[in-house]
Amino acid sequence: MDRIAEVEIRKTDKPQQFRVPQNVELKKGDLCIVELAQGTVDYGKVYKISEGKSLLTTLSGKVVRKLTERDIEIIKENRRRKTECLAICKEKITAYKLNMKLVDAEYSFDKTRITFYYWAEERIDFRNLVKELAKIFNCRIEMRQIGLRDEAKIKGGYGVCGCPLCCSQFLKKFDSVTMRMVKNQKLPLDINKITGQCGRLLCCLGYEDDMYKKEKTIK
Repeated sequence: MDRIAEVEIRKTDKPQQFRVPQNVELKKGDLCIVELAQGTVDYGKVYKISEGKSLLTTLSGKVVRKLTERDIEIIKENRRRKTECLAICKEKITAYKLNMKLVDAEYSFDKTRITFYYWAEERIDFRNLVKELAKIFNCRIEMRQIGLRDEAKIKGGYGVCGCPLCCSQFLKKFDSVTMRMVKNQKLPLDINKITGQCGRLLCCLGYEDDMYKKEKTIK
């Protein structure tokens, strides 16, 4: 029977499904090397493992192996190199006068691709920027536009509760959070107390909203 692993490769992406060969021992929480359908080799964290046929028409690729000590050293070296990538990209963004905020950069495991994460209020024409960066780094360049919540998810940190940010720990998607939730819970309308590092309403306001609605209905 086929085994399918849902693997989170990027913090801003949903877990993708990969086929797990019979000779690969894998469990939830493991870090693993994956080969994507287009040939790129990358790594990610196993979010879930199931047996049986995939619900998707095509899988994203296959799991190659669990992370080894050598793999970890390569990943650490890639992370060290991203500092230079960010500095060069910021310099080029300034030179091209692009109205965008560079947030982060990440090498694929095999160094064939660099993903740059940025935030912008409007559409950015970065074709010339991508061409120049591709020549400098001699690899594929991907520009990924993200939202303010995604920025907080990537950077991490601590919330007003004193705990690590939910988005950087376990949230896989961002649900809608509204001022009605704040009012239902009779919280003070102090923007500093009801917003997170991203400047948006706290995600945790939605955790107990259904309970407050039921209590309100009962009364």
